[in-house]
Amino acid sequence: MHKVIMAPTEGSDSEKVAISVAVKLAHRFEADLRLVRVKSEPLIIEPFAPMPVLPTEEMLREERVAHLRKLEALGKECRALGEIRVMTALEDGPVGPTLRDYALKFNVDLIVMSSHARGGMKRIALGSVTDYLIRRTNIPVLVVRPPVSFIGVGLQQEPVSRIVVPLDGSQLAEQILPGVAALALRLGSTVSLLHVLTPISYSQKEIMQPGLPWWDADIAAADAYLARAANYLTNEGLAVSKDVVLSDNIATAILDYSARMRADIIALATSGTGGMSRFVFGTVADEVTTKATTSLLVFHPKVPVEVANPNEHTSTKALAGV
Repeated sequence: MHKVIMAPTEGSDSEKVAISVAVKLAHRFEADLRLVRVKSEPLIIEPFAPMPVLPTEEMLREERVAHLRKLEALGKECRALGEIRVMTALEDGPVGPTLRDYALKFNVDLIVMSSHARGGMKRIALGSVTDYLIRRTNIPVLVVRPPVSFIGVGLQQEPVSRIVVPLDGSQLAEQILPGVAALALRLGSTVSLLHVLTPISYSQKEIMQPGLPWWDADIAAADAYLARAANYLTNEGLAVSKDVVLSDNIATAILDYSARMRADIIALATSGTGGMSRFVFGTVADEVTTKATTSLLVFHPKVPVEVANPNEHTSTKALAGV
């Protein structure tokens, strides 16, 4: 259950949809909403002047007052949208680390933000600040990408939406399930579990079709694995479907499946370390977050666990700790 939702803001029009989603989720979860803006100190005001002009204390004070007024105005707008508790904060420091420290200090359960990047440095997958919060915290981050249909126009419950959850057989990927369950229950969402079965041997690559002994066994194992995950979500009161897809390109398979299912959100775990074959370690996750046109729920698992053999399609400790 989410009790504290944080929505980082820098006052731009591009984040309005994300702020709106944060407000509606705070209403449905009966959670506190914290609007946080981070003010980084400018180095110079006129970079092309013969002598760089440093900001005076008065200029910085006036800028801070302007930021505070704009932030409080946004808070007032959010309060007017629903009966929710809204706190505003203007913090100083480097944006990513400051937001991370604030989220940890106030026990934030969910971060809602757009994928729009702040500043010149930008990762391929997401905006620099969004990416930083995903990789440097264990807090689920809902990356909102317009248009948004899963939350509706008003505060009332809208028609059922769909959340696609790719699972790779690892305990790391499964750790996103409680967050998915909490969100899906409040949105009235159907959850679709997906396992992408990839060919291991040359012979499997040559003949990728069900009906052969190795595929039958692997498909059965993958289906049993998804059944355990589905059982957990069903026990939480959710409608769940599950599918095993054959493909030699995991990211493409996830995106194609999500488009086919008309997914409103793709939910996946990532540690962002790269270099590993399972998508939870970042390589496939980065490609999915880069190319996905839908919103994303991205989660960095809390506890590192031993990685299973990449050639195994099921985890012997599936759903442990979930």
